[in-house]
Amino acid sequence: MMDLWVSKAMNDKLLLTGQVLRQKWSTFADLVGIPEDDKLKLSDGWLTRFKARNGLKDIKRHGEAASSGAKTVENERKRVQGIIKKYGYELRDIFNMDETGLFYGYAPNFMPVFALLLMLVTHRMAPDRGLSDRKQSGVKGKKVRLTYAFTSNADGSEKLPPFVIGKSARPRAFNKKTGEQLGFRYRNNAKAWMTSYFYQEWIQEWDRDLGVRGRKALLFQDNFSGHIVPDNLQNISVENFEPNLTAHVQPKDQGIIRCFKAHYRAKFIQRAIDRYDEGITPSQIYEINQLQAMRIADLAWREVDTTTIRNCWRKAGILPKSVESHPINPSIPISSLLQHPSESLQENPAVEAERQVEAALDDLVTTGALQKTNRMDIESLLNPEGESTLLTETSDEEIYKAVMDAVDARENIHINGTDDIDDIQSATNPRPTRRDVLKAVSTIRQYVEELNDPISWKLEALLASFNMNLCVDQSKSMKSTVLTNFFDKL
Repeated sequence: MMDLWVSKAMNDKLLLTGQVLRQKWSTFADLVGIPEDDKLKLSDGWLTRFKARNGLKDIKRHGEAASSGAKTVENERKRVQGIIKKYGYELRDIFNMDETGLFYGYAPNFMPVFALLLMLVTHRMAPDRGLSDRKQSGVKGKKVRLTYAFTSNADGSEKLPPFVIGKSARPRAFNKKTGEQLGFRYRNNAKAWMTSYFYQEWIQEWDRDLGVRGRKALLFQDNFSGHIVPDNLQNISVENFEPNLTAHVQPKDQGIIRCFKAHYRAKFIQRAIDRYDEGITPSQIYEINQLQAMRIADLAWREVDTTTIRNCWRKAGILPKSVESHPINPSIPISSLLQHPSESLQENPAVEAERQVEAALDDLVTTGALQKTNRMDIESLLNPEGESTLLTETSDEEIYKAVMDAVDARENIHINGTDDIDDIQSATNPRPTRRDVLKAVSTIRQYVEELNDPISWKLEALLASFNMNLCVDQSKSMKSTVLTNFFDKL
């Protein structure tokens, strides 16, 4: 509870003195209902430990400059260029990290005004539109949020795995597995916020990994309250962008994050189309659980290519001419270059990904599952209100409620099998048996073996390998028996 409040307070530029921290702890203690005799003494020792846990060095917001508003974008670019020249790092060793929110179940349709009024009056979700030509009430997109932290280098040759933060420690979709067991770096708190604890854990782990490889890195990041740099880094030099200028000089803000979101939305919409073709009703085609969303997001991040990353660093204008790489051939389809000159890619590096979203929306309209009158424009779809806000406007009572709801859910984990507040009532499909999977693989192989194209050949080879692995796993799971096992003992 206190760690979330500290993150918000620092983001709001509140001066955190020992007295302020003690008073706030007492406020939350009263909200929780801790008896006076059971309250902590809040000694100097407690304060020192609390500061260490939350990365508070001087009990004030880290690195904030009161005069930052007077700095121009050009001055900031020159300052950053000077830092890069000073350290002398190669492009492959210059990194940038930034966070963003993702409403992973957000549907690509507007809710008509009269439908919103109806919901306010009846307090019920309005039904989805069918195949009629009239504007009807729309599917309200789920605004369940994940926070993503993305890190990549200046020449686009390296992208670190995304750092994902959610609300639940054990989402229902994880099926009792951890994020690491499923292949993700995943952490959680009651608000799905990046905190100094999460940040320091992440950067220290990366620092150790660089040390093992004998490598040094220069990291540029936002002057965000959760980005408190630990003192013990050996292989990473960290520099913060000046406040209020990141929209101009932060490479992630020049199109990298937008490109990621465009790839995610295109895949999400295509998934909805596939579900519609399977016979699922329009009101349910956008349903998606957290693990499914994280899988799609992982694919979307992989599709943010070298060309996009390099163009975004160039657009930010923070690389000195002496280290900026030579132009490279864009890694996008040749057909799109014939219709759209490469200059547009440098102006908007996410332009190709956005075209994929528009094409997916066109296909969704064609199916009849989305009406033209309710179709969401690309800007509203890629930047829903509140999605990219790292720390929302939140009162003490709201923080308290979020934490207590999470505590209640965790205490009932043995009943519900999960502490997933947002997905507590969702039904989970039973896992297919090995026999079901083998049958499905056989069906797909029968279909693709008559196709004559490179993708089908690759898929056929992958299915053959997958089928073999399933059979090997099945053999390993079988118990050894002897002939006498089949006879009753006398």
